[in-house]
Amino acid sequence: MNLYEHEALSHIYKPHGVPHPAYIVVTQPGDDVAKFADERGGAVVKAMVLVGKRGKAGAVKVVKDGAQANAEVERIMNMLVYGEKPVAIMVCEKADIVAEMYCSFTYSTANRGPVVTLSMQGGMDVEEIDPANIKVFPLAAQPELPAYQVRDMLVEIGFTENFGDLLREASLTISKIYKAFWESESRLLEINPLAVVRVQKKNRKTGEVESALTIRALDAVVTLDDDASVPPQKYFGERSAYMRDPTQREIDAVQIDRDDHRGKAGSYVEPEDMGGDIAMMTFGGGGSAVTIETCYDVGLRPANFTDIGGNPPAEKMYKIGRIILSKPGIKGVLVCGGTANNTRIDVTLGEGLVNAIDDLAKEGKLDRDLIWVVRRGGPEAEKGLRLLGECFARNGIKGRIFDSELPLTEAPVILRDLLVEHTGYQPDASAN
Repeated sequence: MNLYEHEALSHIYKPHGVPHPAYIVVTQPGDDVAKFADERGGAVVKAMVLVGKRGKAGAVKVVKDGAQANAEVERIMNMLVYGEKPVAIMVCEKADIVAEMYCSFTYSTANRGPVVTLSMQGGMDVEEIDPANIKVFPLAAQPELPAYQVRDMLVEIGFTENFGDLLREASLTISKIYKAFWESESRLLEINPLAVVRVQKKNRKTGEVESALTIRALDAVVTLDDDASVPPQKYFGERSAYMRDPTQREIDAVQIDRDDHRGKAGSYVEPEDMGGDIAMMTFGGGGSAVTIETCYDVGLRPANFTDIGGNPPAEKMYKIGRIILSKPGIKGVLVCGGTANNTRIDVTLGEGLVNAIDDLAKEGKLDRDLIWVVRRGGPEAEKGLRLLGECFARNGIKGRIFDSELPLTEAPVILRDLLVEHTGYQPDASAN
């Protein structure tokens, strides 16, 4: 189960002492919003949704006073964020950010235990960070992560080059984050960014207010294990991203990740209006968000939203591929993502998706009138894309396949143009 940010702060961070900005949660404008923002000289207004890249969608805004805060609360509460309606708005204090780190805890089947991923280049999707600047450290499967071990990790990623005085504080903070991850029985706890921020503190000796640096968790992405000793549904209830009963395809997709914890392939949701005619197979939070946003910008109508990553096995890609292609009314298929660091393209596309297409063809369920555009890069990309191309050829599929030489935002444009040329597709007139 994925938690909303405010749920993660109150139920995961706060009980474990993970430092984070002050905040309030509201569903409408009011005096409490104005007071919070005015007392702090501004605030950050965030939509509480389960999709990523809220900022790119205009669902995270920095405001300078209470009047602006209330205006943004009303605007964001009434918008759709990549098809998802906010359940609430979090108004939090602004942070004077000096540096942004990336920090996440999850489980690795290769290491048969938890791992922590750290980078001094936070503030962006992890798939967009140069792999040379990301370090993955295997951990012992135990309730606590000693601070001295974290210190060694921080030294290795270069934290002490500029923030040596904060080494102890940062080490203790990451130890607390790990304990929160372990005790909450999370499958993923990601903070992007875990930031070095400048704050004003009173000097205990002189009583004067002085500037100082400290550590703050400015984000919270938490996925709880549905099979935890206390099922998260007991605390948070069953949920759908759209505040409605899930479709059968959404239910089937969720089961993919419940049956197999390797990687993530079961993140599949359909628009609130159940419409759309472009089947989306997108990879990585950042790559998915950029692709979806570009689709809307160029007049395409996504029929679903996905966020596939973490090197899922071929079996999971096979299942999600069949689900994505099963929705009635689709006219095109967009397979798109950034350049992967660890997700093997030969396994995900060259094996998983290829097997799904071949089996659908054998069963007489493959729509050969669909137009496909594929843009993908990463480990074994040449092999994976070659296998997919051979699959297209033997099954009479119309489409084009690109590697990472093609800019990510060009793929939706190419799909639109091919649809217009070959099918008479009518792009959405409201597009930019």
